[in-house]
Parts: sequence; C-alpha cells; structure tokens
Amino acid sequence: MTGTGVPVPVDVAELVVRALRPLLAGGADPVAAGAQVSTETGRGPDGGPPVLPWLLVAEDGHTWDWPAVQRAAIRLTCWHHDAHSSKALAALALGLLCTPAPPGALLRGDPVAAPVAGIDPYTAAPLATVAVAVYARTPPR
Repeated sequence: MTGTGVPVPVDVAELVVRALRPLLAGGADPVAAGAQVSTETGRGPDGGPPVLPWLLVAEDGHTWDWPAVQRAAIRLTCWHHDAHSSKALAALALGLLCTPAPPGALLRGDPVAAPVAGIDPYTAAPLATVAVAVYARTPPR
C-alpha cells in the first residue's frame, strides 16, 4: 500500500522469477540443470545471456482489476545448448506456471502460446519462446 492507502501493483515478472527459480532448481528434469532465471538477458556477447541455459521472463502487458488482481501477459524466452532443449525448458516453465500452486501472490497461469523454437539472430544460440497469462494478487507493500 502507498501512504494514501491505494494498493500498488507488484511486478508480476518478478513474482514469476521468484516462483520459477526454486521450482526449476529443485526439479528432477535434466533440461533444467543449471538454468538461470532472470528479467534481464545478461551481459553476454551482443546482449545475449552470459551462460546457457538462460530463461528470460518479460512482461508484455497487463491489466489490473479492482480490488487487486492483475492479469499479465508473460513471455518466457529460453536460450539453451540445442533447439530441443530450449523448447523443452520453455515448455517445462510454462507447465510449472499453469500448475495449481499453494495460495500466494501468484493465483494461476493460463497458456497463451506453445513453445516455438528458433535461433537468436544476435548470438546464433538456439532459443524458444512461449507466452502465458499470469493472474496475480496485488499484496500490500
């Protein structure tokens, strides 16, 4: 809450990062081994990630329904060692966000677009992108 008592929207991308880091680190899926999750691409060559695998969480837009629920369009971009692994890790992250979780700031995720593989035009690293609608409760600060 601000000093005026009006709820301030939280950064949904940061909530997603905080949720995915332990879920991917604690998972048994080898495609997630060593995966870094961030809201930045890092300081690698040509602005690419400094290490692989790398999962970028970006917010492409959001709405805020009163009293305090946000719907954010989240884009996950995953760089990995090969196209199959990048697509598999993006799909794993999507699945984790869409799986019911214990009560908290993240309420639920709905898939918007399935993972699409490609090549980063700047770094030539394999990547995949997926989109998810994330619903989050705006907690008081």
